[in-house]
Amino acid sequence: MYIVVRRGAFTTLDEGGRLAGLAAVRAVQSFPIDPEWRARPGKVVLRARSASQWARVLEEPHAAASDGVVALPPRRRSERGEALTRLQAMSTALEPPGSDASGLVYALNPELSMSSGKTLAQIAHAAVMAAELGYDVGDARVIVPERFDGPCIAEVRDAGLTEVPPGTITVRVLVREREA
Repeated sequence: MYIVVRRGAFTTLDEGGRLAGLAAVRAVQSFPIDPEWRARPGKVVLRARSASQWARVLEEPHAAASDGVVALPPRRRSERGEALTRLQAMSTALEPPGSDASGLVYALNPELSMSSGKTLAQIAHAAVMAAELGYDVGDARVIVPERFDGPCIAEVRDAGLTEVPPGTITVRVLVREREA
């Protein structure tokens, strides 16, 4: 699945994670998904740097999370088309998230250093997992906790094809009680 971000759509990892996750969930819910992809769901986050690149992306079937973040239905890399081949992987520096939040939370592994695009893709995996468990991902938050342990409802284990070793837990999905 390709998630495409329009340049300047957000500045924080928290907002970017929420939008990338929401776009991925909407794509999974809106388009027929090949069972082969479901067995090994890959996601890549790309950045549209210009208005013309963004316009070409919007000509593709997509699910939007905002006017600056969309997810395209999963497809093989060989089927991505010209609009996507001209885009680069997202690597924009984003403002880091806090260390605590309540409600549905995507907790990033504090021991890892991943590019912004890789991080957003991992959060999108977590969002799809949470949605499949019946959670509303629209208001989820992203954190980097001081400790990466404790109960979670789902966790993302990376396949190890790019930035981290195979089996590395990159994101845990938590449900934290809101304080009164």
